[in-house]
Amino acid sequence: MNATKETVDDRGTGQAETRALLENTYAKGFESDVKKLSLALGRSVEELNRMLSGDEQIDDDLVMKIRGIALNRGIDIEEGSKKSDEI
Repeated sequence: MNATKETVDDRGTGQAETRALLENTYAKGFESDVKKLSLALGRSVEELNRMLSGDEQIDDDLVMKIRGIALNRGIDIEEGSKKSDEI
């Protein structure tokens, strides 16, 4: 059961990797401005702050939005997430 809770999407992305994707999107795509990120993702500032701190789990819907925004903006957010786990 734990593995299911930790796996966020069909790619097998875990919470730690997902948090890294969110952090990379926040830093690289939104100038580390949580208000801008909040507007783009349709989530409250408070909710995103809890996710960024690890106090709240990130769901599959948010992961799809994060990857879509990164793709459309040409931001490499996968760097430092799964790749570093494989090394």
